[in-house]
Amino acid sequence: MKNYLNQNFTKIRNNEKLDPWAVTGLCDSEGSFTCNVSKTDKGITGYSIKLEFKVTQKRHSEGILYELIEFFGCGTVVIDNRNSDTKKYHVTSLQAIFTKIIPHFYSYPCLTSKQLNFNDWKRIALLLSKKEHLSLEGLKEVIKIDNGLNSKRTFEEKYNFCKNSLNLQKNGESHFDLSPHWVQAFLSGESVFYNYIAEKKSRGKIYQSCDSSLEIAQNSHDVVILLAIKRFFNGGYIKPKYDVNDILQCKESRSVNRYILRNTKTIIKYVDSYPILTRKYLDYTDWKQIVQLKESQAHKIEDGLNLMLQIKNQMNLRRNDLSKPESNGTNKS
Repeated sequence: MKNYLNQNFTKIRNNEKLDPWAVTGLCDSEGSFTCNVSKTDKGITGYSIKLEFKVTQKRHSEGILYELIEFFGCGTVVIDNRNSDTKKYHVTSLQAIFTKIIPHFYSYPCLTSKQLNFNDWKRIALLLSKKEHLSLEGLKEVIKIDNGLNSKRTFEEKYNFCKNSLNLQKNGESHFDLSPHWVQAFLSGESVFYNYIAEKKSRGKIYQSCDSSLEIAQNSHDVVILLAIKRFFNGGYIKPKYDVNDILQCKESRSVNRYILRNTKTIIKYVDSYPILTRKYLDYTDWKQIVQLKESQAHKIEDGLNLMLQIKNQMNLRRNDLSKPESNGTNKS
């Protein structure tokens, strides 16, 4: 087990290199491929087109963004949104996009519907490289492609992509085998470690319960990736329950579907082998401590229960941000 309890997550990890599938997992959870078309007084068409690949993180976990610079050998880390205290690793150079970004996602494609955005984004990059965007006809083609990117893409297109690429079976199971490094990075962005500590009543008796789980939420059009994760962990379930092969039921379900795994031994065995790459690792270690306290029956003793509640109340969104903005690495163009 690699212990990152003393890790400063605003810094690059010591002697650690990102696995290629981990890079794709980070993109599937926190990345995007965007195209910005804006008016300008220059050029034949009067429009400027800029491509961007980016991965975002809260400032307290920005170290992983600098590891992306090391991995790709290009890009910069800058402020993304001051209000949400986020930074982003981004690449805007067309040369870097062609020599670094496109080759990576060709070999290690996104597993969510974001791959559709990459495919169209790459089409725009090819048009730019051939300078076809400088003609009105080429500009119209770029705008047409851009109008189908990201949130402008249809639910059906996203759902069908995941259904086919992740091998959804008639029995409602995915037969796609995920890389453990992809899962590691995806959990770093999309997972939450929950502990439900409350009094319950059964057969007239009140008792103290403590239920722990790993939960991952995704838009319903990408529900099949949750099924692939369920296959990876060989357990868990999806909420809400419906026939995932029926696109209408999928579309009419909750906008966000959730994968829930309550097998704490399975969770601990995996995360101890493939630690969370962001500050969320601290939430995991607190979660694990609560699990171990329950196993020792601490929740049945007042002092033990109070300790568990104290740990729970410092996790996730309640965790204090003790990180300080510092210079973390050297940006490359």
